[in-house]
Amino acid sequence: MTEKCYYDDAYTYTWESEVIEVIPKEDKYLIVLDKTYFYPEGGGQPSDSGTIDDIKVSYVFEENKKIYHQVEKAPKKKTVLCKLDYEKRFINMQQHTGEHLLAATFYKYYKGVSNAFHMGEDYTSIDISLPEVSPQMVKEIENKVNEIIYKNVEVKTYLKEIEEAKKLPLRKQPKVNEDIRIVEIDGVDFCPCCGTHVKRTGEVGIFKIIKTEKSKGATRIYFQCGKRALEDYSKKHKIVSILNEKFSANENTLLEKIEKYMADVREIENEIKELKREAVVCEAQKLVKNSKETVIYEEYDNKSIDEIINISKQLFQMGKYIFIGLSLKEMKLFITHNTDLILHCGNIIKNELNKYAGKGGGSPIQAQAIFESKEDLIKCGQALRVICKSLEDE
Repeated sequence: MTEKCYYDDAYTYTWESEVIEVIPKEDKYLIVLDKTYFYPEGGGQPSDSGTIDDIKVSYVFEENKKIYHQVEKAPKKKTVLCKLDYEKRFINMQQHTGEHLLAATFYKYYKGVSNAFHMGEDYTSIDISLPEVSPQMVKEIENKVNEIIYKNVEVKTYLKEIEEAKKLPLRKQPKVNEDIRIVEIDGVDFCPCCGTHVKRTGEVGIFKIIKTEKSKGATRIYFQCGKRALEDYSKKHKIVSILNEKFSANENTLLEKIEKYMADVREIENEIKELKREAVVCEAQKLVKNSKETVIYEEYDNKSIDEIINISKQLFQMGKYIFIGLSLKEMKLFITHNTDLILHCGNIIKNELNKYAGKGGGSPIQAQAIFESKEDLIKCGQALRVICKSLEDE
């Protein structure tokens, strides 16, 4: 069995170990050491990474009381030099201790129980057994957690016999019947835990709740601690600084200026919508004026298929027509009619698509198709025009 040194000392990041076992597994190797400071994945905390004799350790896990270190190739020596990615380890320690502070504070003030914990590279979260967590609650909890951090309270970890552990004021009761590891934050929290933690709360640095969301009758709290919180703040500060520059604003006036900008955009969008509506009416009037037939065919270089559909709707308010419109910029075709002719738009377009590189379909009164080439689009459109004219002439 591997000696779990990370329980006694979470701060050591380089040491020598003896290789006990090397197990080939697919295209990788699993290394068992006599002692390790590499933390294996568990308890919501991801595994450590680093190197064994400069060979990358990509994953660490525990199985049947053995700790396996996954590497790309087997080390050549019996005695190996191990190096931990300490930056990753310390960030995980900050997040994990921060999670205990958050869970303990929710439990103390709102009796909210932490039911799930996730620590990933992108975010850290816990699920609290409260259906609603208001912005006021978030602000209060955040302040309380940071107060504990500022007090630099001691964080202790120790093993307890299960019966002795049950006598402690544990926030969560243990689910095992063997000796259990306890993480005690002086005057704040007692909780069974197998993860790595800082020695004092001051090392967590800063605690920030990022967002909350409902999750299966509970509330999921996303948060960052320490270096990750600083990186998150730096990223958002950069965004705010760029926006300040673009809007000639500062932190106090930025929201007001963005709201005014959005109001102006909405006003312009409404004006554009009205102009487009007027353009559609004008286009429909022009088509009727220029055509003395029931079948109206038009090719458009710069109109979308949605604009063509709107033209057809306006056209139908002026009479009974078969309308074939082509969007050359989108390589699409639209056919529709409101006549009494026996014409199934979906069927005739499918029949013609067999001759051209296009896909589409539709209903009796309208259909669409999209083409790979402009040549096929136009040929298909003109073929449909001939077919529709023949129906009109019957």
